[in-house]
Amino acid sequence: MSRRRVFAWWVFAEGAAASLASPRTDVSTADAGVGTAIRASRLFASAERIADAAETAWHASVVRRLVNQAVSEWRECSPAAHVRAIGACAVVAAATALVLQIVESPLDGPLRWILPVCVGLLGASVAAAADPIARAWEDKRT
Repeated sequence: MSRRRVFAWWVFAEGAAASLASPRTDVSTADAGVGTAIRASRLFASAERIADAAETAWHASVVRRLVNQAVSEWRECSPAAHVRAIGACAVVAAATALVLQIVESPLDGPLRWILPVCVGLLGASVAAAADPIARAWEDKRT
């Protein structure tokens, strides 16, 4: 008897077990079923309620009105005002870093103030020279 014929039953048994363990599945139908099960779950319903409540709160929020007002005012500003505001932000960030260094541990080294001071000076320079910087920026963009 040939070796192939001796093990034919084993090959048949393996094939039968494999077909039972991994049946043919329609993936789109299975995905749709999972989606339906998720949408029907309590967890999904509560998450949807939380999202709806957050959206309703956002539409009625004072912060939203302030952000929208700030955005509309920012869009109406001139390019020079944009550059000036960015420079002012750098100055405030540098000042904040310097003030926070006063209250932290002195173990980090004596020259920690150099970077914030340089950033502050650069920001102040940008804020002071906002008009020519904005003109150069606009000329470069066009």
